[in-house]
Formats: sequence, C-alpha cells, structure tokens
Amino acid sequence: MINESKEKKILNDALGEFRKNTGLTVDVVEFEGRGLDVNYRHDAIIKIQWDDLDYYFAAEVKNIITRAILGVAVHQLNKFQQKGMLVAKYINPRIADELKKMDVPFIDTAGNAYINEPPLFIYIKGNKPVDKDTLEQPTRTFRPTGLQVIFALLCNPGLENNPFREIADKADVALGTVGWVMYDLRRMGYIIDMGPRNRRLVRKDNLLDRWVVAYPEQLRPKKMIGRFKAENEYWWENKDLNEINALWGGEVAANIMTEYLKPQIITLYAKQPIGRFLLKNKLKKDVNGNIEILNVFWKFEHGHLHKELVPPLLIYADLLATGDARNIETAKVIYER
Repeated sequence: MINESKEKKILNDALGEFRKNTGLTVDVVEFEGRGLDVNYRHDAIIKIQWDDLDYYFAAEVKNIITRAILGVAVHQLNKFQQKGMLVAKYINPRIADELKKMDVPFIDTAGNAYINEPPLFIYIKGNKPVDKDTLEQPTRTFRPTGLQVIFALLCNPGLENNPFREIADKADVALGTVGWVMYDLRRMGYIIDMGPRNRRLVRKDNLLDRWVVAYPEQLRPKKMIGRFKAENEYWWENKDLNEINALWGGEVAANIMTEYLKPQIITLYAKQPIGRFLLKNKLKKDVNGNIEILNVFWKFEHGHLHKELVPPLLIYADLLATGDARNIETAKVIYER
C-alpha cells in the first residue's frame, strides 16, 4: 500500500501524461469515496471529456501492477459503483495486454493507457517509466512472518484476544514476532484495545485486501517447494492426500468448492516431506510443470465444510495471484460466499 501523498502524486502525474498524449481534458472531480463494499473506498473519481461527452471512472491507485497482484487489483474495481480504472506508476506491455483482454481501463505515469468506451477508444503501451525506482518495500508487517500472523487472525475470528503464545502457535512463527505485528496492527488502526485483555480486529476487509496483495510477492515464494510434471495428467483426480498430510489449494480447491472451474494448475500444500509422494505418483521436477507444491505455513484447522482444502482465504489469494481472467471470476464467487 502507498501513502496518500504518493498516491496523489501518481494520480496527478498519470493524468498529466494522459492529457499530453491524448489532448483530452481530464480532471479529478472527487477524492476518495465509498464503493459498494462499505469497507472499501475508491481513491478518486476521474472525468474525461471528449467532444460533448463526459466519461466518469472510479480510480484505484497502485504503485506498480505485477501479474501477482493483477487479479487483486481487477477484483477491487468490481466493488465500485462506477466503472473502475487502474492508475499506476507503471504498467508494462504484458500487463497492458492482459488488462485490455479483460477490458479494464488504465493509465500510468509513463503515458500508457487503455480506455474502450465507444466511440472513445485509446490504447497506448510500451512507454518506459522515467523513474526506474518503481517498486517499494512493504512495511515489516506485510513481509513473510507478519503475513503469517495476519493470516491466522483473519482465519480465526477472535484470535486477537488470545495469549500471544497461542497466536504464535497457530501462525507458526516465533513468539516475539506476534508482539511487533500486534503493535503495528494497532498503530495502523486494525486492532482496537477495548480494555484489559480485550482486543478487536477491525477493518478486516481492508486488511484482507492488503494481505492478498502482499501474499504472492512476499510469502508465497518462500513457501514454494517446487513445480512438477506428472506422467499421467489425471493423477490428482480422486487422490487422497492423507499420506503426506497435504491440502488442496488454488484451482483444484476452487473447483471442489464451486464446481465452476476446470483446473489447469494443480496446487497442494504439504505438511510433511514429499519424497515418497513424488516417487509414488511419478512426479518429476519441472520449472514449467503444471503442479506446484508448497509448505503449509499455519497450524490450525479451519471450519470450512471441505476439510481437504486450505482455508478459503488462501484459495481466494491463490486464484487472484495467477492474474488469469477465469480465475479472477472464480475468486469473485468465493469472495461473495
């Protein structure tokens, strides 16, 4: 997440480049407002004028759009009453093409843009950012161990009231980690002290959004065991994962939950060594394989009906992290449920 002053600078710079490259009139008519979800706000309302036509967009400002957070950003736009627009410091050509396929309007500070509101059509890509320092380091709370604590809190309502030792156990982190994460969450307004031993986690939807953005870039790569390929592409169907105490994630889990998605990538989270499992199922290491195996990073049981799946929040995050349009649509279904 970027702070308000940087957010406004990105917005103003992007609007300036848009004016310069298109010759159109564009202005901010409102800063920050509520979307359909009362816990989520758009950053601004933008008005573009062309001839005698006015086009309004609810803007979501990001630092940089990577494939890992593309799904999250697109899903956030769906919460706005007006058509959403991504405004970023930089959107590379590959991401620009993905956004165009999904018909998602965008502008950036390098002058790239896409708008398809007939009769108005604009598509500019390939402009390079002037400022090469486009990526920002997240605060420590949204780095790997902090994300594990937040995940445990979001998946276990009321856990914030429990002793730090119990929180540390469920999050599978050191006891000291919980102390500074809770301090940071309190400082950022996500935890309110209601009295002695009475804490409340608030603004959960906003915290969830931030977790889902940070997860694929900060925590997920740390937990990746590897990618694999199977001799039999249907090896996973009706497979019992008890032998390695594993759980289905990603597209497989989404298919089981919704019966809405045919899995292309097979994702599982393992709690035990996987050597024998790989041999038995003839899975070979392959960086381009469609099977991904990760380590479990939590120690709690979730209350969902399907016990063989990872917690729904992680299924949602895995789907969005792919940046794939069909997965984003399925993630929306899971989110609404």
